[in-house]
Amino acid sequence: MKNFADYLTESKKTYEFKIGVAGELPENFEDMLETSLQKYGCSNIAAGKKTPIQERPLDFPQLENCEATYFEITCTYPTTVQVLQEYIGQCCGVKQSHIIVRNPNEPQELYQEETSSDVYVAKLTVEELEGESAQESVGEDRVMNLLKELETARKEQSGD
Repeated sequence: MKNFADYLTESKKTYEFKIGVAGELPENFEDMLETSLQKYGCSNIAAGKKTPIQERPLDFPQLENCEATYFEITCTYPTTVQVLQEYIGQCCGVKQSHIIVRNPNEPQELYQEETSSDVYVAKLTVEELEGESAQESVGEDRVMNLLKELETARKEQSGD
């Protein structure tokens, strides 16, 4: 039977974060980021993905006309997004208003994910009834059919 120490060493929990930095990155930013995150046992840092220059970046609505770079990291030491954001800002020399740290399971991140890979088909180009004529269910024909149905229903009720 295993003791508690064995179970503890087998259970390696990892903590994933997404770090966004707005604007131009300082020189050697990736090296400084990797060095500073060793405190939290950072085992994986994905290369930064840059977004195009936007008038109002999604995660930084207070900034105008700037790009954002996003890094995905995996740490083995537990921490919170607030602590990590403050720590990265101090160690890497970036303003706090230009950094955002998020957990991948936060509602903002789940909302931004692409949900479907289906090809979008415009409904205006597809025939709605696909060749069937619906003229008998509208206009004068429908009124006459409705009157016939009411007449048969009245006869059935008077016969009972």
